[in-house]
Amino acid sequence: MERQGPRYSSVMPLRRAALLVVVSALVSASVVSGADALVSRSGAAADRRLTIYSVATGLQYINTADDRARGKVNNPLDSTASKLAPKSSNSPNGPFAGDIAVYALKLYRDATVKQPVGTAVYTCFFNYDRHALCQAYYRFKAGGTIVASGPVNFKISRFTIVVSGGTSKYLGAHGQASAVAARGNAQRIDFELLG
Repeated sequence: MERQGPRYSSVMPLRRAALLVVVSALVSASVVSGADALVSRSGAAADRRLTIYSVATGLQYINTADDRARGKVNNPLDSTASKLAPKSSNSPNGPFAGDIAVYALKLYRDATVKQPVGTAVYTCFFNYDRHALCQAYYRFKAGGTIVASGPVNFKISRFTIVVSGGTSKYLGAHGQASAVAARGNAQRIDFELLG
C-alpha cells in the first residue's frame, strides 16, 4: 500500500493542474467572447445623430486695422515692403487677415425655434478672401458640451467642421457637425457623433 501512496500523490497534482488549465481556458474564452459582444454593442450604441437649429444672437468683431497700420510703418524692412503686402478681394470693410469674430448663438430643438436647448459660441480667425478657422462650443442645458473646429468659407451659407470632443455625455465624442441655412435666420446643424 505504501507504493500506491506516492504514486497517487504525484498523479493528483497533475490532474488538478490539467483541470485548472481546462477551467481557466473556458473562463477566458467566455470572458473574451462576452467582451467582444459588449464592445460591438457599445460601439453601435455610441454612434448617434443629433439635429438642432441655431440662431445668431450676438457678434463681437475684433478689427486689427490698427495693427496693420503700425506694421506698415514700424517694421524691419524699408518702406517699399508695403508693396509686397498680399492683395485681398475682401470688401473695404473686411474681414481682413488677422481679424477675429466671436459669434453667440441660441440652440433650439427644431425648426420652429421655440424650444431652446442651449447656447453656442463660434470664435473665427480670418485669413484671406473671407475664409476663417472657427472653433465652436455647443453647450446643451442637459447633457454637456460638444467641441468642434474647422475651416469655414463665409462666402457660402454651409460648412462642415470636425467634432473633437466634449464634456459630460459627449465626453470623448468625435465626428462632424454640418451646418446649412434653414428657414428664417436659423441654421440647421446635423451632428454625426461616434464615441
